[in-house]
Amino acid sequence: MFTHLDRKSPLHLYSQIKERLLEFIQKQVNQRGENLPQKLYPEETLAEMFSVSRATVRQAVQELVNEGILYRVRGVGTFINPPHVSGQLKEIERFVDEWSLQNKKIKVIIAAYEIIPAPAEWAKCLNMPPGAPVLYIDRRRYADGMPVALDDRYLPPEMREIVSPEDVQQESIFLTLARKGGLVIEKADYEIGAKAASQQEAARLNIQPGDPLLSRKLVIYAAPARPVITGLSVYRSDLFKYSVSVPAKSG
Repeated sequence: MFTHLDRKSPLHLYSQIKERLLEFIQKQVNQRGENLPQKLYPEETLAEMFSVSRATVRQAVQELVNEGILYRVRGVGTFINPPHVSGQLKEIERFVDEWSLQNKKIKVIIAAYEIIPAPAEWAKCLNMPPGAPVLYIDRRRYADGMPVALDDRYLPPEMREIVSPEDVQQESIFLTLARKGGLVIEKADYEIGAKAASQQEAARLNIQPGDPLLSRKLVIYAAPARPVITGLSVYRSDLFKYSVSVPAKSG
């Protein structure tokens, strides 16, 4: 399947392995297209195929992961990145950016970051049983010192190894999972609506109970089709806006 390595070549063995893996990946993409992802051979198998150490294989594979050609799923394996995934990640980023506060200084406070039993609604979204341990993040946003939004997020507990409180103060959680964890964010499902502020929400947002709020429920999936983030965000409807530009279609 793979051509032999040239051990007299000045090119490092891991670089030769990388070249051969790229050839293999391109063949799979040409043959299967959007039917990817396809799992790559385990490192120990590749080491046997190339008659090299696992460390040498790992260096080649890691470079392909860094370049976005491969991605790892903890406890599952290494996969070929579907061609459409990077575009989907940009679409999700753009969607988040469309929820905007114009010309205001934003501050994020992490009110909770802990492992808790999963509430039934959010456990179901994560394909977990109610009461299973989840990483819970309570994030509150302020604009020019005024509380404007509340984010409740629930993640599988092992994501605590990737996402730190400092990360979620600086960027979207799904970006941290992609950047630090090497997860491929496959898609995001959103439900946008309106709701009346509960007593707790009103107290946190300095508004009256029953005042209108914008709401955004989400489930974000990492390849292969695994829910990794869910939760609810609520926004003061007098301060936030959601704007989107939709291209016209011919006909």
